[in-house]
Amino acid sequence: MAVLAKEVMTAPVISVKTDTSLKRAAEILDENSFSGMPVVDDEDYLIGVISETDILRYTQQIIGQPLRDPHQVFTKGKEVLHVDITHRGVEVIELVAATTVETLMTTDVISVTEDTPLYDVSRLMYEHSINRIPVTNENNKLQGIITRADLINALVQKWDTFNQK
Repeated sequence: MAVLAKEVMTAPVISVKTDTSLKRAAEILDENSFSGMPVVDDEDYLIGVISETDILRYTQQIIGQPLRDPHQVFTKGKEVLHVDITHRGVEVIELVAATTVETLMTTDVISVTEDTPLYDVSRLMYEHSINRIPVTNENNKLQGIITRADLINALVQKWDTFNQK
């Protein structure tokens, strides 16, 4: 019997809305040790994904400096870092911090339903080089998320199930 997405997904899911600032999104990622999270509308329908890579890439383009850690772009403790980069007298990092998730979220999201076999979930993650897959119901309402860590945990916990012939 195949292991299904609903058996290994993490739920409830921490997500953000399109009007969430990049600064707040980076804080949520850091506080939860996530590398990305779903973006939902007011009724929890999946509309995108925002990741550390998205934030880092965007911030690097704007400020022109190599970056490795998105939460450190905006915060040091709870204070905003003031990078000495100005454009027409405005601190660029403040503009980046205030940018909303909607500006750079990925909208072409690969997701699965709760009844998707875990083999198919892992294949999709591998083929598309993604670290997480949102799990939705048949109406695209967010139900959970499966990360690489969830896949490893499932392997360890359900090894006998995976080895059945």
